[in-house]
Amino acid sequence: MADPGAPAGRDGPLTWGQQDIWRAVVAAAPQERYLNIARVFAAPKRPVTVERAALALERLVARHESLRTRLTGPPDAPLQRVWPAACPPYEVVESGQVGSEPVGPGSAESRPVGPGPMESRPMESGAVGSGAGGSLLAEEVGERLAAEPFAYWEEWPLRVAFVLAGGYVRHIVLVLCHLAADGHAAELVVKDFRLLLLRDSLPPLRSATPRELAAWQHSPEGRRVSGEAIGFWLEEYARMDPVPPSSHVPGEPRFVEATMRSPALAAAAQAVAARNRVSSSTVLLAGAMRLAGGLTGQRFCGMRVIVNNRFAAARRDVVSTISQEALVVLDLRTESFDALVRQAWGTALRAYRQAQYDPYAMEEAVTRAGPGIRSFGCFNDQRLVQEDGQVTALEGKTEVARTDAMDRNICDFRLHIGGEPGRMEISCYADTALLPPPGIEQYLLDLEGLIVEAART
Repeated sequence: MADPGAPAGRDGPLTWGQQDIWRAVVAAAPQERYLNIARVFAAPKRPVTVERAALALERLVARHESLRTRLTGPPDAPLQRVWPAACPPYEVVESGQVGSEPVGPGSAESRPVGPGPMESRPMESGAVGSGAGGSLLAEEVGERLAAEPFAYWEEWPLRVAFVLAGGYVRHIVLVLCHLAADGHAAELVVKDFRLLLLRDSLPPLRSATPRELAAWQHSPEGRRVSGEAIGFWLEEYARMDPVPPSSHVPGEPRFVEATMRSPALAAAAQAVAARNRVSSSTVLLAGAMRLAGGLTGQRFCGMRVIVNNRFAAARRDVVSTISQEALVVLDLRTESFDALVRQAWGTALRAYRQAQYDPYAMEEAVTRAGPGIRSFGCFNDQRLVQEDGQVTALEGKTEVARTDAMDRNICDFRLHIGGEPGRMEISCYADTALLPPPGIEQYLLDLEGLIVEAART
């Protein structure tokens, strides 16, 4: 519900990026929780009271209109309503005293605080304090807050918790609805929240608002840009070889995720990138597409790549969902993996310029491309700092585990790149009709083996 006494908001269309996310929500509902974006960060070293953190939250929401936006209208054609003010609820999670030793389960508790209701649950972690233990407790809170989909018509698009030790806020937990922010926007929100914990105000925003972006996208100029992108995609689709039908019996749950943590892959990707003067993301994309072609038998293979669409100065600091997919098509018949990497670099740069379009118009256009002509999954490098050029592997062995499963999804194959510098984390989410669970795990190991071997040659 809206805040008591708040005036009615202003309605407008969704941005193209928001429309893409809404399509993903509809396809996966009611299991679309995987779209939630969770961030946990430490409070400044100077003491931060709950009152100070709550004031910073109030100023953060006032600064970014996407954080005071909800959906309105029918589910099959939603609009976004921007409210002039919003007071999201927040939790306070109390742990032990600063510097205290970990204590037994049940010693930490969670209670709702602030101007709105939020469910209160006892915490089941014995890890407390302002250091590693407090960070672990904050991560657990983040997982809990991200475990349920948002109520898009009734709930503000962020969930917040303050984790205390010794009476002061030590960690902040943010869970953002993907309709309000993409991965890059989430980092901008964290940056602003950190600064507002220290300052009373920030310089005025100079970037476009979500409503301004949506208005441009529905203008003649926006429709022209969308039409050019659709034309580019259709030309690339014409180059692709057909993808054969899936040959496996789908399992239950239908979609399974496996995650690999690999220090060796992090170092190898950076080494190949340095040798070819490209990014490590390009190396991983080339490897992912070579393996995809091995599964499908394609020579000309296409994969969709998430692009943040913040190349223009007016969009660099936009807090909204404006990222969309680019289509990268590679000729996999090359004399070496390095040659494929260099091809991927130039091809991807061209494709990134054609990643702004009306997703419903794009869907209508590409469905006419012909039977079996489709891209193979989605590649999403979520690292903001790649630290390319550093090629020293951290100690540690490769670990692979199944990390999630669901019954419905808009995408039959999705590769996410993340992790900490020097310790890469790659998740592969796939339709079990395309790849059985052991095949999903093997795909990740094969990707590591391909790039590690390329780094040695």
